[in-house]
Amino acid sequence: MKTNKTFKTVALLTLTTASAGLMGTANAAPSIRLNGQPLATSSRPILMNGRTLVPMRDIFEALGATVNYNAYTRGITAKRGSTDVNLQIGNRTAQVDGNNSYLDQAPLVRRGVTYVPLRFVSNALGANVAWNGNTQRVSISTNGSVGGGSQVAGYRTISVPAGAVVPVTLDKTLSSATARVGDRFTATVKSERLGDSEFPAGSKVEGVVSEAQPRNGGNPGVLDLDFRNVVLPDGNRVPLRGELIALDNESVTSTSQGRIMARSNARSNSDRLKVIGIGAGAGFLLGRVLKKDGILPTILGGVGGLLYDMQKNKDKAREAVLPANTEFGVRLNSSLAYNDATGYYNERINYVNN
Repeated sequence: MKTNKTFKTVALLTLTTASAGLMGTANAAPSIRLNGQPLATSSRPILMNGRTLVPMRDIFEALGATVNYNAYTRGITAKRGSTDVNLQIGNRTAQVDGNNSYLDQAPLVRRGVTYVPLRFVSNALGANVAWNGNTQRVSISTNGSVGGGSQVAGYRTISVPAGAVVPVTLDKTLSSATARVGDRFTATVKSERLGDSEFPAGSKVEGVVSEAQPRNGGNPGVLDLDFRNVVLPDGNRVPLRGELIALDNESVTSTSQGRIMARSNARSNSDRLKVIGIGAGAGFLLGRVLKKDGILPTILGGVGGLLYDMQKNKDKAREAVLPANTEFGVRLNSSLAYNDATGYYNERINYVNN
């Protein structure tokens, strides 16, 4: 019995080793940055035989190319400007503008996702790729720049600074009576003129409820919201970190560059702007909730000032409600940059210049 167990163990190890040799070695891929910003991908990149592979559509579209996949021939065709790139699943020979190129690692399909070699695709489309072994990071940089964005053919990068405010309208009603921490919601970027917002009209900012306290006796309802991503009209998702802000003159200001920026006194590191259920008005109150004596919160209104004594104002306590189509601002807590191949960059520049 001992001999059989040993034999089975050796046989299993031999089979595993042989399978690894046939399939190639896959490990966790390094981090990837495009023009200094994290490259957002629908699935995690993979490392195969020392080569980083990324989801096909994510990398081609990030570099401003259109891409198509033929399920019958397993062929991948991509075009950006006058450049044509052709690859095939499992084939280590590719073509760039009709000329053969040989790949260290062929494109492959894993769990329904088509992966292509990052360095080859980037170089084929005119980008530079650098590897930093100390940080385990791949950096992709594109050539040329116009204004605040980088350009590769029709692709440009739009940069947005920390403190910028994006006006949005809520897509569905949120209430402290029914909301739960972790609930997700969206708000649509508001735009009245071409190029007047940090993101194209129709973009969706994705948020999550980070605090939800229903009304309790004289305690008003409270909602706190975080914003995590913006989904552009072309489907690209851009990570962001943002929070709620009012759009009144005491909270925001317009700049000569066509931006709406949070005023320096509109946010304190020690508190956050939240939705407070006070009064019976049709609107909503944005306020900062501070602890008082460790028991009762003091609510400081976002506009003007309001001290709310729950012992004396129990009849004014309401649920915190943000009706659908409510307009408010999303304040960016950190800078970001996103790739634009739709022409919005030009609309933004025209708006700023005019």
